[in-house]
Amino acid sequence: MLLEETLKKLILVIVEAAIELVPKSIRDHPAVKAYAARRGKRPEEILLDRSYHHAAMKKLHEAGQRGRPDIAHFILLEALGSPLNKRGFLEVYVQTRSGHVIWINPETRLPRVYERFKGLIEKLYREPVVESEGKVLLRLEKKTLSELIEEIKPDVKLLLSENAPLKRWSELADFLASKDKPLVMLGGFPRGDFHEETLRNADALASLWPEPLEAWVIASRVISIAERAVGIGERLW
Repeated sequence: MLLEETLKKLILVIVEAAIELVPKSIRDHPAVKAYAARRGKRPEEILLDRSYHHAAMKKLHEAGQRGRPDIAHFILLEALGSPLNKRGFLEVYVQTRSGHVIWINPETRLPRVYERFKGLIEKLYREPVVESEGKVLLRLEKKTLSELIEEIKPDVKLLLSENAPLKRWSELADFLASKDKPLVMLGGFPRGDFHEETLRNADALASLWPEPLEAWVIASRVISIAERAVGIGERLW
């Protein structure tokens, strides 16, 4: 079965993405203040980033899951640049640790340089809509994962987890192909377990490899599996 026979959109949601502005509790830390000063911004205007704020983050709750905007950056570059997206079969959201959801226009070309990407997301926290030539490119809204799913109304919700039962890639292709609007969730944080809300919102859990893989590697495999099911790469477009 070809995915295009039933699929309207594959919905990819990066859940619990390690994206948030620097928390109030550590804004006075010397490492945070020095980094903010170098960038000409106030501490409350910058993203938490473990590369620069490691010392300040030691006392934060769930510190190991925080301060990694680069994970979402890698996944988004992979997703938006994919043939699946260019053929109109993909929609991507980022559900952040800060309690927001970011919608990305499929036509958006994100900055390839990580520091510029961070600047764009910091701007998004100040101005929740980024536009160009009258077209909305990114939108940030205060929203839970449950609220997002209620809006999307997918016919199935699959959470990818390294702790879940292994699924053959051909099985995943068939599974996606059998659905009208499947939603696939993958974590946007470096380590640790999913929160209870995320687990409650999953109809099924699956793993694609017997060993842990980076989140962007998993994203690329899911997209590739969907492309093969659709038949992308098997015809002259």
